[in-house]
Amino acid sequence: MSAVPEIVIRRAMPSDLPALTSLLQRYYTEHDIWLRDPPEKTAADIAGTAAHPHLGFFLAEVDGHPAGCVLLRPLPTIASATECKRLYVAPEFRGHGLAGRLMDTAESHARYCGLEWIYLDSRAEMTTAIALYRRRGYEEIPRFNDNAEAAIFLRKRLVE
Repeated sequence: MSAVPEIVIRRAMPSDLPALTSLLQRYYTEHDIWLRDPPEKTAADIAGTAAHPHLGFFLAEVDGHPAGCVLLRPLPTIASATECKRLYVAPEFRGHGLAGRLMDTAESHARYCGLEWIYLDSRAEMTTAIALYRRRGYEEIPRFNDNAEAAIFLRKRLVE
């Protein structure tokens, strides 16, 4: 009988900067984004995004090892909304529901912050992520940002 892994999902702290930097580098490399112009290019960029007083990065750990992340960032152009970005689970940790658990945490936190909507965008080839979002109740909407690489735009209402 194999041991059940300990899974922890929590808001990232400043001490998590090396783990977040590593996960985001893997995300950008895996999706061939690294060479384009990712918004969180440097550790300072990541730290600035993570330091938001209410939103920021959430980190998934499996047995103490960084396994995935997701970001909630302000969406100042739309009242009572946040934007979800950088949902990523490292390949060696996939298949255990971590992406769903990260999204559960992000959505719960956004609700706790009094936000009504989560918006996100995705590239067309990220079919697994798009399927996850749709299963979670995200609905397709018109373009809401200027992300040239995004092909699909979704949102989910958090409050009834």
